[in-house]
Amino acid sequence: MSEGRLNRTSAQEALLQRSKMADQVLKCLMDWIMDGTLQMGDKLRTERISEALGVSRMPVREALNMLEKKGIAVSEPYVGTRLISLETDEIVEIYHLRRLLESEAAYYACLRMTPETLEQVKQYHREYQEILLAPALNAKSIHLKNREFHFTIYQASGMKRLCGMIEGLWDTLSFFKMLYGESLLKSEEGKRKMIAEHQSYIDYLEAGEAEKLRDATCANITDKLSRYERSMC
Repeated sequence: MSEGRLNRTSAQEALLQRSKMADQVLKCLMDWIMDGTLQMGDKLRTERISEALGVSRMPVREALNMLEKKGIAVSEPYVGTRLISLETDEIVEIYHLRRLLESEAAYYACLRMTPETLEQVKQYHREYQEILLAPALNAKSIHLKNREFHFTIYQASGMKRLCGMIEGLWDTLSFFKMLYGESLLKSEEGKRKMIAEHQSYIDYLEAGEAEKLRDATCANITDKLSRYERSMC
């Protein structure tokens, strides 16, 4: 191998390593968002994050750029990067978009569901119930397992762009879902409702009832939106 080719390969490897490091930094930032360490409107200081994680500033900057692309952070001249602050009308708009997109993803997922993927969905539901009914409330773990459950279904649609848009909406709502979800989880009725919702999805998937799954997905997101709007009155 020539020296020129070797140099190019080394540069590519360095870029790959940096990309992997940025992904790890992004994961840490999302964890901090979901456990409340970072809150809406917080300023994201590259130096502090770099020191806290023990990494250089470059992967931190790349991770912050990823947060901006997800719509979770904004960069302001002479101020720097900060996490977004969601207004009520923005939350409502996101729920309207989720209702449109997720109901379609669920419909096509049902049509293309395989026995193997369905078994994985069932396993996530079993794990979800175990976490949900545990004596100690862990809103972050519940949120993440709920996410695994839903996205395993949606990804079965084979519609990568659609799933990417849905993921972006979920990421943007991370703050809100944790705050609102935690209050809902304090109610036994709320827990039973969430378990029943998941079970209904599984029942429709097993029966191959794509239309009913689409309608149920739409209705459940509408219900969440309605409860949020009532809580703001």
